[in-house]
Amino acid sequence: MTLYSKQAKSWSPARESDAGNLQCVIGYVAAADALIINQNDVCEMVKIPVGAVIVDCILDIPNVGANVNVEVGDGDSTAYLIAAQAGSTAALVRRNVTGSGVPKQYAVEDTIDLRFSNANPTDNVAASLYVMYVCGLDITP
Repeated sequence: MTLYSKQAKSWSPARESDAGNLQCVIGYVAAADALIINQNDVCEMVKIPVGAVIVDCILDIPNVGANVNVEVGDGDSTAYLIAAQAGSTAALVRRNVTGSGVPKQYAVEDTIDLRFSNANPTDNVAASLYVMYVCGLDITP
């Protein structure tokens, strides 16, 4: 099932920045939102505009249960930014994926998502995701 933070389901387009200026967007789900998240659910957190290059992201997540992995990614890869973070302890996690295709420039508007795998998280998950990006840069080699 796909779930949505308030920021991702708003009808407004992704926030663009002037060429080269850093933009920070924050997506969050609160326990009060009563999102019941099941295994392999995806929660779309923030919108990313055309031309954006993500330079960093930070996930603030509570203990969501033993054996739960939390990944942060996009429509192309569920673990593009943060790979398989253990959900058994509360954590503040920075982008931890490097290698081929990192960074990339978005050709179409996309969302940055949380994915919960391996087990059902505890009910009413609360999480915050901070994504920093720039627009208008040419990153072709």
